[in-house]
Formats: sequence, C-alpha cells, structure tokens
Amino acid sequence: MTELEVARFSTLPEGELAVAILRNHGIAARLPDRDTATMNPDLLIALGNVRVVAPDHQIRAARDMIARVRAGDFAQDAEPETGDWMIDATPGRVGELDEDQIGGVLKQVKKAGVIVVVLAFVVFPVFSCVMMARGY
Repeated sequence: MTELEVARFSTLPEGELAVAILRNHGIAARLPDRDTATMNPDLLIALGNVRVVAPDHQIRAARDMIARVRAGDFAQDAEPETGDWMIDATPGRVGELDEDQIGGVLKQVKKAGVIVVVLAFVVFPVFSCVMMARGY
C-alpha cells in the first residue's frame, strides 16, 4: 500500500486537525512529519510544512474532504462561550476592568524579563568596557 500526500499545513495543530477530520470520515490519514515538527519545529520551513498523507486508494476522497474543509463546509456559527475564566467585557463594564485582569498573571514576569535583558545586554557590557578602559 502506497501513501500519497493529501495536503500540507503550516503548523502541526492544523495538520493534526486535518488528520482527525479525515479519520473521522473513515480515511486512514497520518502525519509522517509529526516527530520532526515536535522535536524541531524550525525544520518545518525546510521540510515544506507538515504533510498529511493517506493510502493511495483513499487519496481522492481525502483531497476532496480537505478541499471541503478549506472551503468552510464544516464551519459552524460559534456560540458565545461563557465561563468563570473569561473576563466580563460587557459594554458597560469595559472601563471597570482593573490592571491585573488586563495584564494577566505574567505581567510581573515580563517586567522582570525586561530588567534582566537590559542588565545583561546594556548595563553589564558598558560597565565592563568602562572598567577595561580604566585598566581594572
């Protein structure tokens, strides 16, 4: 049994979704580049993105299914999600959001990262050059 390429996708999640849709419709699709994409995603560009392959006897059905997916045949109107994890951004409350809700939990970490980068790549090298110029 020979496998042929069905389609290529720029990201691994897109390829995984395509394989899931194809398998859901009875097509034995797989991602031969999954391990490479997981271990070294930078190689995806060199490989020509993530390939989805299927057996040669199912290739026409697989390509037709991917064409339907790309055309939006399976798209549904999304219901608005609700849940405790969401920020209440109703029109009357937008101005009431505090800075912690907008910035998120990583806000302090981002500030610390900026400080480390400035120290490592600006302050320390300049200080080192000044000290070397003075002969220390």
